[in-house]
Amino acid sequence: METKKIVIGEKEFIIKELLACDVDTIDFDDKKEALKKQVMLSTGMSEEEYTKLTLKERLGILKIVSEINGLNDFMNPPKQGG
Repeated sequence: METKKIVIGEKEFIIKELLACDVDTIDFDDKKEALKKQVMLSTGMSEEEYTKLTLKERLGILKIVSEINGLNDFMNPPKQGG
C-alpha cells in the first residue's frame, strides 16, 4: 500500500492509498460527503480533525489522494483518436 507524507503550512499529513472496499462505501452522488470520506479514510483523521482543516489543507490532501489512487487517470481517461 502506497503512502505519501506532505507538509502544508506547518502541518504534516500522511496519506495512504485507499482500499477498494473502502471506496465502495463512498456515495459519490453526494459530492461533499464523498470528498470528506476520501480525506478521512486516506489520512485516518477523525471527524473533529476534519472540521479543523483549512481549504488549502483539504485541497492539498485531495490532490495527493487522487494521485496515489490513480483517480486523475480514472476521471480523465485518454482521448481516443477519431
